[in-house]
Amino acid sequence: MNEKSILRLSILVFWTFFWGLSVTDKIIPDVQFLWVGKDFFALFVKFFGSLGLKDPLFATTALAGVSALEALNFALYFTATLSFAKGDRALTEKWFFRAILSSMVLFSLFSIADQVFGDRFQLLEHGLFWLILLASWIAFKHIPVPEGQPLHWTPTAASKRAILIGAVLTLVTTWSIWDFADDTFDNVDRPVSGIEVVDGIYKFDFPFLADKLVWEKTVQTFQSQNPDLSIDYIYTGPSELNSKKKTHLLLYIFTRPNG
Repeated sequence: MNEKSILRLSILVFWTFFWGLSVTDKIIPDVQFLWVGKDFFALFVKFFGSLGLKDPLFATTALAGVSALEALNFALYFTATLSFAKGDRALTEKWFFRAILSSMVLFSLFSIADQVFGDRFQLLEHGLFWLILLASWIAFKHIPVPEGQPLHWTPTAASKRAILIGAVLTLVTTWSIWDFADDTFDNVDRPVSGIEVVDGIYKFDFPFLADKLVWEKTVQTFQSQNPDLSIDYIYTGPSELNSKKKTHLLLYIFTRPNG
Protein backbone atom coordinates (compact mmCIF):
# COMPACT_ATOMS: atom_id res chain seq x y z
CA MET A 1 0.00 0.00 0.00
CA ASN A 2 1.46 3.37 -1.00
CA GLU A 3 1.45 6.61 0.98
CA LYS A 4 -1.58 8.07 -0.76
CA SER A 5 -3.66 4.97 -0.08
CA ILE A 6 -2.70 4.95 3.59
CA LEU A 7 -3.68 8.62 4.02
CA ARG A 8 -6.96 8.05 2.20
CA LEU A 9 -7.76 5.02 4.35
CA SER A 10 -6.97 7.01 7.50
CA ILE A 11 -9.40 9.75 6.49
CA LEU A 12 -12.15 7.25 5.70
CA VAL A 13 -11.67 5.30 8.94
CA PHE A 14 -11.65 8.47 11.04
CA TRP A 15 -14.94 9.83 9.70
CA THR A 16 -16.58 6.40 9.71
CA PHE A 17 -15.83 5.97 13.41
CA PHE A 18 -16.68 9.61 14.11
CA TRP A 19 -20.24 9.27 12.84
CA GLY A 20 -20.65 5.70 14.05
CA LEU A 21 -19.80 6.69 17.62
CA SER A 22 -21.95 9.81 17.31
CA VAL A 23 -24.96 7.63 16.45
CA THR A 24 -24.07 5.30 19.33
CA ASP A 25 -24.07 8.32 21.64
CA LYS A 26 -27.70 8.96 20.67
CA ILE A 27 -28.65 5.32 21.28
CA ILE A 28 -26.87 5.15 24.66
CA PRO A 29 -27.36 8.63 26.14
CA ASP A 30 -26.57 7.74 29.74
CA VAL A 31 -23.45 6.71 31.64
CA GLN A 32 -22.78 3.00 31.25
CA PHE A 33 -19.85 0.70 31.93
CA LEU A 34 -16.99 1.78 29.62
CA TRP A 35 -19.23 4.44 28.08
CA VAL A 36 -19.99 8.03 29.13
CA GLY A 37 -22.74 9.33 26.88
CA LYS A 38 -24.20 12.81 26.62
CA ASP A 39 -27.87 13.48 27.32
CA PHE A 40 -28.73 15.22 24.06
CA PHE A 41 -32.46 15.06 24.80
CA ALA A 42 -32.04 17.20 27.92
CA LEU A 43 -29.83 19.57 25.90
CA PHE A 44 -32.44 19.90 23.15
CA VAL A 45 -35.19 20.44 25.73
CA LYS A 46 -33.12 23.27 27.20
CA PHE A 47 -32.52 24.82 23.78
CA PHE A 48 -36.17 24.79 22.72
CA GLY A 49 -37.25 25.88 26.20
CA SER A 50 -35.12 29.01 25.78
CA LEU A 51 -37.32 29.86 22.77
CA GLY A 52 -40.49 29.31 24.77
CA LEU A 53 -41.18 25.92 23.14
CA LYS A 54 -41.50 23.79 26.26
CA ASP A 55 -43.38 20.87 24.67
CA PRO A 56 -40.93 17.90 24.59
CA LEU A 57 -42.31 17.03 21.16
CA PHE A 58 -40.10 19.72 19.61
CA ALA A 59 -36.94 18.35 21.21
CA THR A 60 -37.89 14.77 20.37
CA THR A 61 -38.56 15.56 16.72
CA ALA A 62 -35.37 17.59 16.33
CA LEU A 63 -33.22 14.94 18.00
CA ALA A 64 -34.75 12.19 15.87
CA GLY A 65 -34.03 14.22 12.72
CA VAL A 66 -30.43 14.87 13.73
CA SER A 67 -29.93 11.20 14.60
CA ALA A 68 -31.31 10.14 11.21
CA LEU A 69 -28.91 12.49 9.38
CA GLU A 70 -25.97 11.24 11.44
CA ALA A 71 -26.94 7.64 10.68
CA LEU A 72 -27.05 8.56 6.98
CA ASN A 73 -23.56 10.07 7.25
CA PHE A 74 -22.25 6.91 8.87
CA ALA A 75 -23.78 4.76 6.13
CA LEU A 76 -22.19 6.91 3.40
CA TYR A 77 -18.72 6.81 4.97
CA PHE A 78 -19.03 3.08 5.63
CA THR A 79 -19.97 2.49 2.00
CA ALA A 80 -16.98 4.54 0.85
CA THR A 81 -14.70 2.52 3.12
CA LEU A 82 -16.04 -0.75 1.74
CA SER A 83 -15.50 0.52 -1.82
CA PHE A 84 -11.93 1.43 -0.89
CA ALA A 85 -11.35 -2.05 0.53
CA LYS A 86 -12.56 -3.52 -2.77
CA GLY A 87 -10.09 -1.35 -4.68
CA ASP A 88 -12.72 0.60 -6.61
CA ARG A 89 -11.21 4.09 -6.67
CA ALA A 90 -13.95 5.80 -8.68
CA LEU A 91 -16.74 4.41 -6.51
CA THR A 92 -14.82 5.31 -3.34
CA GLU A 93 -14.48 8.94 -4.43
CA LYS A 94 -18.15 9.08 -5.40
CA TRP A 95 -19.40 7.82 -2.02
CA PHE A 96 -16.86 9.85 -0.07
CA PHE A 97 -17.94 13.05 -1.83
CA ARG A 98 -21.56 12.27 -0.98
CA ALA A 99 -20.58 11.66 2.63
CA ILE A 100 -18.58 14.90 2.85
CA LEU A 101 -21.43 16.88 1.27
CA SER A 102 -23.99 15.35 3.64
CA SER A 103 -21.77 16.08 6.64
CA MET A 104 -21.22 19.69 5.58
CA VAL A 105 -24.97 20.17 5.20
CA LEU A 106 -25.52 18.77 8.69
CA PHE A 107 -22.88 21.04 10.26
CA SER A 108 -24.38 23.97 8.39
CA LEU A 109 -27.73 23.17 10.00
CA PHE A 110 -25.99 22.88 13.38
CA SER A 111 -24.42 26.32 12.86
CA ILE A 112 -27.79 27.87 12.02
CA ALA A 113 -29.28 26.29 15.16
CA ASP A 114 -26.39 27.64 17.23
CA GLN A 115 -27.20 31.14 16.00
CA VAL A 116 -30.88 30.70 16.81
CA PHE A 117 -30.22 29.29 20.29
CA GLY A 118 -27.39 31.74 21.01
CA ASP A 119 -24.74 29.07 21.65
CA ARG A 120 -21.57 30.79 20.41
CA PHE A 121 -19.21 28.10 21.70
CA GLN A 122 -20.96 25.37 19.72
CA LEU A 123 -21.05 27.70 16.71
CA LEU A 124 -17.24 27.90 16.77
CA GLU A 125 -16.95 24.12 17.14
CA HIS A 126 -19.35 23.34 14.30
CA GLY A 127 -17.71 25.95 12.06
CA LEU A 128 -14.33 24.31 12.62
CA PHE A 129 -15.76 20.90 11.78
CA TRP A 130 -17.18 22.33 8.53
CA LEU A 131 -13.71 23.56 7.56
CA ILE A 132 -12.13 20.24 8.57
CA LEU A 133 -14.56 18.38 6.32
CA LEU A 134 -13.57 20.63 3.42
CA ALA A 135 -9.90 20.02 4.18
CA SER A 136 -10.55 16.26 4.34
CA TRP A 137 -12.03 16.28 0.84
CA ILE A 138 -9.18 18.37 -0.58
CA ALA A 139 -6.59 16.10 1.02
CA PHE A 140 -8.44 12.95 -0.11
CA LYS A 141 -8.82 14.15 -3.68
CA HIS A 142 -5.60 16.08 -4.24
CA ILE A 143 -2.91 14.52 -2.06
CA PRO A 144 0.34 15.31 -3.95
CA VAL A 145 1.90 11.87 -3.60
CA PRO A 146 2.71 9.77 -6.68
CA GLU A 147 0.42 6.77 -6.95
CA GLY A 148 3.21 4.26 -7.42
CA GLN A 149 5.45 5.41 -4.57
CA PRO A 150 5.52 2.62 -1.97
CA LEU A 151 5.82 3.38 1.72
CA HIS A 152 9.20 2.26 2.99
CA TRP A 153 11.38 3.11 5.95
CA THR A 154 15.10 2.51 6.38
CA PRO A 155 16.34 2.72 9.98
CA THR A 156 19.11 5.25 10.57
CA ALA A 157 21.15 6.19 13.61
CA ALA A 158 18.99 9.30 14.17
CA SER A 159 15.72 7.36 13.91
CA LYS A 160 17.01 4.71 16.33
CA ARG A 161 17.93 7.41 18.86
CA ALA A 162 14.48 9.00 18.44
CA ILE A 163 12.79 5.62 19.05
CA LEU A 164 14.93 5.01 22.14
CA ILE A 165 14.19 8.46 23.59
CA GLY A 166 10.48 8.03 22.81
CA ALA A 167 10.42 4.61 24.51
CA VAL A 168 12.13 5.99 27.64
CA LEU A 169 9.74 8.96 27.84
CA THR A 170 6.80 6.62 27.36
CA LEU A 171 7.94 4.39 30.23
CA VAL A 172 8.55 7.36 32.55
CA THR A 173 5.18 8.89 31.70
CA THR A 174 3.38 5.58 32.16
CA TRP A 175 4.99 5.08 35.56
CA SER A 176 4.04 8.62 36.62
CA ILE A 177 0.41 8.15 35.56
CA TRP A 178 0.22 4.75 37.24
CA ASP A 179 1.64 6.15 40.49
CA PHE A 180 -0.78 9.09 40.41
CA ALA A 181 -3.71 6.74 39.81
CA ASP A 182 -2.74 4.58 42.80
CA ASP A 183 -2.76 7.66 45.05
CA THR A 184 -5.97 9.27 43.83
CA PHE A 185 -8.36 6.73 42.31
CA ASP A 186 -9.99 5.85 45.62
CA ASN A 187 -11.52 9.35 45.52
CA VAL A 188 -13.95 8.02 42.93
CA ASP A 189 -16.23 6.39 45.50
CA ARG A 190 -15.17 7.76 48.90
CA PRO A 191 -17.42 10.35 50.60
CA VAL A 192 -15.86 13.66 51.59
CA SER A 193 -15.66 14.87 55.19
CA GLY A 194 -16.75 18.44 55.82
CA ILE A 195 -15.74 21.11 58.29
CA GLU A 196 -18.03 23.63 60.01
CA VAL A 197 -16.84 27.04 58.79
CA VAL A 198 -19.70 29.06 60.31
CA ASP A 199 -22.35 28.01 62.81
CA GLY A 200 -24.60 25.60 60.90
CA ILE A 201 -22.66 25.88 57.63
CA TYR A 202 -20.38 23.04 56.54
CA LYS A 203 -17.81 23.15 53.75
CA PHE A 204 -16.82 20.11 51.69
CA ASP A 205 -13.69 20.31 49.56
CA PHE A 206 -14.13 17.71 46.82
CA PRO A 207 -10.87 16.27 45.54
CA PHE A 208 -9.76 15.40 42.03
CA LEU A 209 -11.88 12.64 40.38
CA ALA A 210 -14.84 13.09 42.72
CA ASP A 211 -18.07 12.90 40.71
CA LYS A 212 -21.83 13.08 41.28
CA LEU A 213 -21.84 9.67 42.99
CA VAL A 214 -19.35 11.00 45.54
CA TRP A 215 -21.57 14.07 45.90
CA GLU A 216 -24.58 11.87 46.73
CA LYS A 217 -22.58 9.67 49.11
CA THR A 218 -21.24 12.75 50.86
CA VAL A 219 -24.70 14.19 51.52
CA GLN A 220 -26.07 10.81 52.63
CA THR A 221 -23.12 10.26 54.98
CA PHE A 222 -23.49 13.76 56.42
CA GLN A 223 -27.18 13.16 57.12
CA SER A 224 -26.51 9.81 58.80
CA GLN A 225 -23.72 11.29 60.95
CA ASN A 226 -25.79 14.33 61.97
CA PRO A 227 -29.33 13.10 62.66
CA ASP A 228 -30.01 16.17 64.82
CA LEU A 229 -29.55 18.53 61.87
CA SER A 230 -31.84 19.31 58.94
CA ILE A 231 -30.42 20.49 55.61
CA ASP A 232 -31.97 23.77 54.48
CA TYR A 233 -30.19 23.95 51.14
CA ILE A 234 -26.96 23.04 49.39
CA TYR A 235 -24.76 25.59 47.68
CA THR A 236 -21.82 25.08 45.33
CA GLY A 237 -19.14 27.71 45.52
CA PRO A 238 -18.74 30.12 42.60
CA SER A 239 -15.93 29.59 40.12
CA GLU A 240 -13.77 32.13 41.96
CA LEU A 241 -13.72 29.85 45.01
CA ASN A 242 -13.09 26.66 43.08
CA SER A 243 -9.74 25.56 41.78
CA LYS A 244 -8.93 25.55 38.06
CA LYS A 245 -9.48 21.80 37.85
CA LYS A 246 -12.78 21.01 36.19
CA THR A 247 -13.44 18.11 38.54
CA HIS A 248 -12.79 20.12 41.71
CA LEU A 249 -15.73 21.49 43.63
CA LEU A 250 -16.49 23.33 46.85
CA LEU A 251 -19.81 22.34 48.41
CA TYR A 252 -21.57 24.15 51.25
CA ILE A 253 -24.41 22.64 53.27
CA PHE A 254 -26.61 25.01 55.29
CA THR A 255 -28.26 23.33 58.25
CA ARG A 256 -30.51 24.03 61.19
CA PRO A 257 -31.23 22.01 64.35
CA ASN A 258 -34.21 19.67 64.22
CA GLY A 259 -37.28 20.78 66.06
